[in-house]
Amino acid sequence: MARRALFFYGSLRDETLLSCVLGRAPEAVSLEAAVLPGHEVRAVAGEGFPCIVAREGAEAPGALLRDATEAEAARVAFFEDEAEFELAPMTVRAAGGEAQEALVCRPLARIAPQGPWRLEDWEPEARAMLIEAAQEVMALYEAGVDWSDPALWPGIQARAAARARGKGEARRPGLPGAPGAGTGAGTGAGAAGAELVAHRRAHAGFHAAEVLRVRTPRLDGGLAEAAERSVWVTGDAAIVLPYDAARDAVLLISQWRPGPFLRGDRQCWTVEAVAGRVDPGETPEAAARREAVEEAGLRLGRMEPAGAYYCSPGSSSQFYHTFLAEADLGAAGGVGGAAEEGEEVLSRVLPFDEALAMAEAGAVDSGPALTLLLRLALRREALRTAWG
Repeated sequence: MARRALFFYGSLRDETLLSCVLGRAPEAVSLEAAVLPGHEVRAVAGEGFPCIVAREGAEAPGALLRDATEAEAARVAFFEDEAEFELAPMTVRAAGGEAQEALVCRPLARIAPQGPWRLEDWEPEARAMLIEAAQEVMALYEAGVDWSDPALWPGIQARAAARARGKGEARRPGLPGAPGAGTGAGTGAGAAGAELVAHRRAHAGFHAAEVLRVRTPRLDGGLAEAAERSVWVTGDAAIVLPYDAARDAVLLISQWRPGPFLRGDRQCWTVEAVAGRVDPGETPEAAARREAVEEAGLRLGRMEPAGAYYCSPGSSSQFYHTFLAEADLGAAGGVGGAAEEGEEVLSRVLPFDEALAMAEAGAVDSGPALTLLLRLALRREALRTAWG
């Protein structure tokens, strides 16, 4: 079988990530230090990944894989996105000074470099997200799907960031007596005690639909018979209820929603709190602040967590991070939203008692807005003292 040498100067120097892209076990990946003479590593403008730029006298540090198969080289080319990069033969220098021809990921003309990029500056959160994203990207390769479609990558990133965030969070205690109840670091599906029998992705886009065949843990310590489960997989969401303590008022929003439409509901403009997807590299609090500006033109002050939970764990992976936030609502209200996303968001300022009466009358028809109003009812006096 023909073998090719590959030289990596970016994130694929990480052996865990590289093993996922190659389709090898991590222990089967052996890298050695090398440099690419006459080049330097630069960040791609507006992105978190690097490219190489020719510069006389420079040396781009990297790692050499000497034993890649043609099939593995094709997997690397797919992961690097053949619309923006190409694998080209170049001469690199190994640690002992030996010259070696290797395939190097070279940017096409459309790539714009900016400042320097160093692997040492790669944030742990970005690393964890990219490893998760690589698993989905390479599954698309194996299914023969072109992932360079601009509609796919944002969804892949958001789902990967959510999985990485979930694996890094402390495990919640759970109901006493339930499997997995207790404390400790969450470590993904293995820690849940389930056995994954089969897994396929039925749809991938802004959201993904995945079908599992899984044996779930039983209360007696055993595993149930394998059963099929369909799950809507998407990124985490940040949701915030702005509260003006001086005016004792809140801001709620409304927009047309496809979910009620497909259910046959005659009222598709749901009553909601400000919300949006947590972007990769963004904290839930930062996402809540960004969405308040985008949807309601509102800059938030102090914030406090108001609960974190799954929206519908039987059918969706989406996880909500909710907040109460200090806001000056004196000039708030109107129409907002991201025009490029086709959003039209109506926002209204209501006295808290009126908003709570709407909740009691069943007029608040989205779960997070309802729970945030009830949470505020519990915290109202304390926040009027602290924020008023």
